[in-house]
Amino acid sequence: MRSKLAIATSILMASSLLLLAWFLQVDDSVYTLETTWRSVEPKPRDLFTRRIPNVIWQTVKTHEVPRMAYRGGNSWTRLNPTYDRIVLDDLEVVEFVERYYNETEVELFKSMPVGVMKADLFRYMVLYIHGGVYADADTRDHRAINQWISPDCEFVVGVEGNGAFFCQWAFASGPRHPILKRLVKKIFDKLANGLEFEFSSPHFVHRVTGPAIFTDAIRESLGFSREDRPVDIIRSERGMELRKEGICWLTHVQLSFALSNMFAHQRPDFTQSGWSNWFEEAVEINEEATRENPS
Repeated sequence: MRSKLAIATSILMASSLLLLAWFLQVDDSVYTLETTWRSVEPKPRDLFTRRIPNVIWQTVKTHEVPRMAYRGGNSWTRLNPTYDRIVLDDLEVVEFVERYYNETEVELFKSMPVGVMKADLFRYMVLYIHGGVYADADTRDHRAINQWISPDCEFVVGVEGNGAFFCQWAFASGPRHPILKRLVKKIFDKLANGLEFEFSSPHFVHRVTGPAIFTDAIRESLGFSREDRPVDIIRSERGMELRKEGICWLTHVQLSFALSNMFAHQRPDFTQSGWSNWFEEAVEINEEATRENPS
């Protein structure tokens, strides 16, 4: 009996190791990640009662992506057949900005030194103009969107694992939401004032376009102070009352059940396929700024 158990355990462990090896194997092939249109028409009632449009937005450097990004994109399409999934590459993102924003704003957008900063600002801009669900291209959906976004939600955001920031690699909003209006203005104001002072830390991306400024804009718009941590905000009496105004929170656990982030910039199977490592780019800019201004 004991030997049979040992054999079964060994087979299970071997199978698990083979599965893990298959999952982690580096595949330097490229796959085409394109826009996909809904395969099932939503019920008319859903179209008129949902405050967040049935569209998923994603952005990529080019439409040629690693296998895992391709699979991640397909997970959004497969689980959400009543949603369009629109994927824009860098050139198409610039075309969008040129179409909806003025010449000064277009030049400020183009002036950002790290590609991920443009991706950050684009997600806020496109959801402000059109609304919908934004998800990084290195995310994987685990549950249908309609299971974690209620029809009456106007702005949906989760909390990062550290509890200090709201998650901006996946969130949702109705069009013309005041939080996003404030956020886009804050970023353009920073860009207009010059970024030299921001380069003193390799984490300047977080402060200028990333989770830090995203979290600040949410706090300011909803009347919280900078000392209020997102993990505490969503559990506060005021935070829970905001549900009546269409502000919907996801705890980190709820966010993790709904979707996951593969954090491509940390994975060789992404970077070896041409996916940029934005943090390395930011560090290089920081080091260059430090050499030019050692004080």
